[in-house]
Amino acid sequence: MNLFDMMLKNYFDEKMLEKLSKVKILIIGCGGLGSNIAVMLVRSGIKNLTIVDFDKVDILNLNRQNYFFYQVGEEKVSALKDILSKINPSVNVKAKNIKIDESNLDELILQHDIIVEAVDNELTKTLIFRKAHEHSKKVVLASGVAGFGDCENIKIKRGKDFAIIGDFVTSINDKKPFAPKVIAVAAMQADEVLRIVSELE
Repeated sequence: MNLFDMMLKNYFDEKMLEKLSKVKILIIGCGGLGSNIAVMLVRSGIKNLTIVDFDKVDILNLNRQNYFFYQVGEEKVSALKDILSKINPSVNVKAKNIKIDESNLDELILQHDIIVEAVDNELTKTLIFRKAHEHSKKVVLASGVAGFGDCENIKIKRGKDFAIIGDFVTSINDKKPFAPKVIAVAAMQADEVLRIVSELE
């Protein structure tokens, strides 16, 4: 057990620590939401994480994504895996540099307990939600993360096996995304994952 894992004993009881070490989380999208969610989950003791994206770190997105200047041009999943391993060396991160579609999503979802949607494309969001529902997997999604100065409008809508977080209004097609609101939604998504983990049998 490394020092980070020993530190976690100050925050969780043994039952929760066991759940955090066993649960398998899939994060689809490693941009503003996904990169920040992944960091928060690893800091919270999640041990088994699969991160999926097909893009590279872009300097134009460093205003909200959890990457560093020196990582510009790297594959997002590789860069993020490096960051997560520096936070907790014992974390098991599977990095998949692929684009999600009908041909590969089922297999990915079936291998995990909780699915986290962190993509921009509306059709992909719908696909992730539909596939998670088909396989009776718990899924945490986002809707409405753009703009700034209105974080008080962020809400959580929960249903059977799903939660959606955001203001449900703003779109990155209409407004630019900024760190405060994006990270606020990401934090609430990560918090929702922890809530779901705590309720697992």
